[in-house]
Amino acid sequence: MKTQPVSAGIVGVVAAAVLGLAACETAPKSNATLEAARAAVQAAESDPNVAKYSANDLDKARKMLTNAESSVKSKGAADKEGTHYAYLATQLAHIAEQRAHEQVALARIKQGETERQQILLSARENEANNAVAQARAAQSDAEQARNEAQNALAERQQLASQLADLKAQQTNRGIVLTLDDVLFDTGRAELKPGAQRSIDQIAAFLGEHPDRRVQIEGFTDSQGANDYNLELSQSRADAVANAIIQRGVDAQRVRALGYGQEYPVASNANSGSRQLNRRVEIIVANDNGTIPGRTP
Repeated sequence: MKTQPVSAGIVGVVAAAVLGLAACETAPKSNATLEAARAAVQAAESDPNVAKYSANDLDKARKMLTNAESSVKSKGAADKEGTHYAYLATQLAHIAEQRAHEQVALARIKQGETERQQILLSARENEANNAVAQARAAQSDAEQARNEAQNALAERQQLASQLADLKAQQTNRGIVLTLDDVLFDTGRAELKPGAQRSIDQIAAFLGEHPDRRVQIEGFTDSQGANDYNLELSQSRADAVANAIIQRGVDAQRVRALGYGQEYPVASNANSGSRQLNRRVEIIVANDNGTIPGRTP
């Protein structure tokens, strides 16, 4: 019995179909955070003022985007590390744009002052009344640009002083801030909405002081099993640390430790003292970048 030959055309169609199915099966799913990062970096790149005034921040954003794309490509669209890098790329791109806008505002101040002097000179030599009116307009523009620049500067200075609002204390270990137990539900490690302002302030401070490291330490009262308390305190410290990292602080600058019921600040004899012991302490390193260990 003879075998019927298969035409080359049919073979080609079948091969194309197989390759198409393989491509569909291996095509990576999209990562929304990575797509947003690409858009943010592209927007910053398209702004000529960013390249002129904030090239370093733009380069950092590009590097973070490259890290994100590489991680997602090798580990898949759901890769957390890639998503984190993508988030940082977006934040750095926005910072680059903001700083570029600040420099543009400062340039407008200088330009406005120069135009004002030229208009005043023209007024003296030619049409005095018309030149004075133009000078006033130019002065108004310069004052507006100056106000914009001053507002941007005041905002950055406010970030640096925000730790004072959190009742920070200077110790030999560094600047210590205490978040009390009301930021978490009982027995839970998820931060409540009321904690966001404190976290924003801490992250903003660390953004203004990139040489500072931070250590998050969790504590519980003496109620319950030791192992459970230790795990809960670590989970709460991790929650605060992750919230800070998500706001653009380099993860290598942040460390989280759980101590359970160790190192109480009150007696645990009543509900009030136990509440004082249920806390998360945030230690911002001194200028030397080290945070000494705890002593009993």
